[in-house]
Amino acid sequence: MTSKQDYITKLKLETHPEGGWFKETYHSDDKYYAAESNCERYRYTSILFLLDGNNPSHFHRLNHDELWFYHDGKNIVVHCIYPNGEYKAIKLGNDIGNDEVPQFMVPKGTIFASSVDKKADFALVSCVVAPGFDYSDFELMHKADLLKCYPNLNNIINRLALD
Repeated sequence: MTSKQDYITKLKLETHPEGGWFKETYHSDDKYYAAESNCERYRYTSILFLLDGNNPSHFHRLNHDELWFYHDGKNIVVHCIYPNGEYKAIKLGNDIGNDEVPQFMVPKGTIFASSVDKKADFALVSCVVAPGFDYSDFELMHKADLLKCYPNLNNIINRLALD
C-alpha cells in the first residue's frame, strides 16, 4: 500500500496555500481570452491534490468550474456552499454503495472546502479547472465573512475556514 509520504515524495507534491499538498500535472498547449477572468487562460489545468485529517482544503471560491476525481486513500468530503446559500457535502471515493462518487464537479462561484476524516491517513484526488486555474481567479474565504452570510453553517465554517 502506498503511504501519504510516498505520494508526497514520489509525486513531488508541495504545500498548497488553501491546505494539503499539490502539483500541477497538465495544462492545455494553448490559451484563449477568458471573459470572466478578463485575460488569457489555458483551456484547462490539472493538479494532483492530497489532503489528510490535519490538513483540509479551506473554504475558497473560483470563477471557473472545477472537476474532482478520486484516486486513493480514504474518502474526501467536498463541502459546498452554493450561490443560493444551499449547503451540500459530497463524499468522493470508491464506495458507491455508501453514497460516495468517484468524480464531482464544483460549479463556478461555489464556496467550497474539502476534508478527510481526522482518523484517516490521506486522500489523493485530481482536480481539473476549465478554463485553467490562475491564482487571480481564486478567492480564499475568511471565517468572519462567511459567518456573517451563513450563520446557520457555523460548525463547518469554524472547522474549515481561515481566521
